[in-house]
Amino acid sequence: MTDVTQLIPQAPHAFGFTEEHEMARKQARRFLGEHCPREHVRAQYDNPRGYDRELYKQALELGWLGMNVSEQYGGAGLDALHLLLLWEELGRALYPSPLFGSALAVEALRCGRHEAQRGQYLPEILSGNVVATFAYGEPEGAWGPDQVTCRAEPKEGSWVLSGKKAFVPFGASAGLLFVPAVDHKGELGIFILELPAAGIEVTEEISVDPTRRSARIELDRVKVPHSGRVQGDGRAIFQRVCSLGYALLAAEMVGAAEAVMLMTRDYASERQQFGRAIGSFQAVKHPIVNSMVQIELARSLMLGAASAMNSTEAIDRPEVAEYTSRMAKAFAEEALSYTCQRGVQLHGGFGFTWDCDVQLYFKRMLWSRATLGDSTEHRQALARVLFD
Repeated sequence: MTDVTQLIPQAPHAFGFTEEHEMARKQARRFLGEHCPREHVRAQYDNPRGYDRELYKQALELGWLGMNVSEQYGGAGLDALHLLLLWEELGRALYPSPLFGSALAVEALRCGRHEAQRGQYLPEILSGNVVATFAYGEPEGAWGPDQVTCRAEPKEGSWVLSGKKAFVPFGASAGLLFVPAVDHKGELGIFILELPAAGIEVTEEISVDPTRRSARIELDRVKVPHSGRVQGDGRAIFQRVCSLGYALLAAEMVGAAEAVMLMTRDYASERQQFGRAIGSFQAVKHPIVNSMVQIELARSLMLGAASAMNSTEAIDRPEVAEYTSRMAKAFAEEALSYTCQRGVQLHGGFGFTWDCDVQLYFKRMLWSRATLGDSTEHRQALARVLFD
């Protein structure tokens, strides 16, 4: 069976794929192969923090968090395709880190109109001096601009926030918390809170994937300086953050799915049954090929999302990036789910054990599927756009 990773350099030029993108991807794969083997991922299950702080700092030194941030703030100033190709490699390695929540927080700052805020916070976040995260989740499992329940009231030149947030990525490790809240005028705003602070209670949650820690955060009349509100249309900023989240998760799931598919292929090539490798049987070959086809289709949608995010329409018509990212996440989730299920099945009795690495990817699949909406929710949202 052909290693599908060798097919990526022939991706259509319409996606903007260049030798520079391939070089960056190979650098990320080499670094993760050396520093983040699956033994390292397993070790983070017992790490109270859930990730290796030193390894996280090394990743930031490589510019992974600031890949699409302007160079004036310490970023690399690269395009969305660089970013999503990196996240595909992160998914392949199951890299445990606070990168996801931090990337959403960085996007909120990038979309804001306050130059001083970007200059104040972005260098600190990109250098790893502080861990930032974005509180998109609500206690009942809701998310998104229309579901925000947290309230912000003006008082004596500041804001007072009250409410609850759930499923906050690495909330217990964060020093900066970006909280969407509805103000007294009914307008949505994004507020920056420095942790720890009076009135903020952080409780760690039990996550299906221990390498993706989360927390529930309760805000009881928390004071935020007037300058702590991200300037701009809060609803539009939140939607841009969600669109980026869909795309990052899609890319990560594509990488994870390919890792499981190749792992299953290698096992089927080595496992003997009736004097033959089980990979020679059609009942084994066909599911692996079906996985490969789904992964390639999901990758095409992910690359399409990157292309849409890079286009001029991403500024004038942000819904274009939103729709393509939704499609990519929906299909990538289904591809990863199918591949993990076939991976467990084709590994036989071994596939159900702790020693089989497929279970690590299965847990990541469950976490990714529930984060920022599953495929059913995204298909329904797209259907409303198409048929309304």
